[in-house]
Amino acid sequence: MNAKTREGPPDDREIVRRLETHAVKHKRSRAAVWFEQGGLAIAEMKSFADLANKGIGDIRRFLRTPAQRSRAIHYYVSSDVEISHTSELGVFLPIVRVRQKTAPYLHEATHVLAPCDHCPLWFSEGFASFVQSYVSEHHGGYDGAVFANCGNAGIDDKAAEWKATPEGVAVLPFVGRYAEPPYLEQDRSNVAAPFYVMSQSFVKYLVENIEREKLLRLLTARDFKARLSSSTGKSVGQWKREWLTHIA
Repeated sequence: MNAKTREGPPDDREIVRRLETHAVKHKRSRAAVWFEQGGLAIAEMKSFADLANKGIGDIRRFLRTPAQRSRAIHYYVSSDVEISHTSELGVFLPIVRVRQKTAPYLHEATHVLAPCDHCPLWFSEGFASFVQSYVSEHHGGYDGAVFANCGNAGIDDKAAEWKATPEGVAVLPFVGRYAEPPYLEQDRSNVAAPFYVMSQSFVKYLVENIEREKLLRLLTARDFKARLSSSTGKSVGQWKREWLTHIA
């Protein structure tokens, strides 16, 4: 079907095709960024390409991955992107969020650099949000603030606020489980927001109480729950109870 007459937004492959054919590309050593034409000034495009490139290096330092020559991460910045996300093709960001300096470019790059294929969603998303806040607070750039603009310093208070609401109570059982809460994608304000905030707070608690090397090994564990239990001596449930006491 012709792109002009198809129903719904274009998919990732169509966005890539459009941008790689007609967009403005800025290439750096670790990042290749395609920008929709006319959406940003040249200076804005250059600045974001520099930010994305630096952020990749900062995330790698946090992850303690060795410096090596590897394929650059591809970023696609377009008005056709409704929600920031990552796929096997690269990182997709709404152009309005790049313009407003609220794009979660560090969060999404973390998903690429630390895919966490067998992790539960709460850990994968919570870890990406934690790293985003950590890198911006310690190395520069900005925190994309997916669902909170308080950084790691204020995420526990924000989690406690959500926990006291009906929406927070509804999603709390899914923080620490492999399942994801219903309507996570459809209801971003009432389901995704408390889930992401509480997940980031929980991961922050784990980061503060588990040796860095042990924590990073969770990213590659095929059995996340078993690895967490064997490496720390505590189950997910025990860690969750401690975290809930901490934020209370």
